Amino acid sequence: MADTRKLKVYEAWGRNYRPVPEIILKSDWLKQYGFTEDTPIHVHCEDGKLTITPRDPDPVPDKIGNILSSLSEKERRILERSLQRTH
Repeated sequence: MADTRKLKVYEAWGRNYRPVPEIILKSDWLKQYGFTEDTPIHVHCEDGKLTITPRDPDPVPDKIGNILSSLSEKERRILERSLQRTH
């Protein structure tokens, strides 16, 4: 299933209010290739090319994992929403 998209590198504001290049990838076609919401990715840069591949999620430290597993579903949703607001 080979597919290509023509995109553009945009200008965004980085640290110290300096312009930096930005690439925006968004659309349902990402799902066709396994890039769904919250998919951790690895970006490899070599010879003027960017290769983006899914990767395994970062491990959750045991202490945090134990705390998360003790939360109710409602508490987890509240925590997830508040974390999304901070990113």
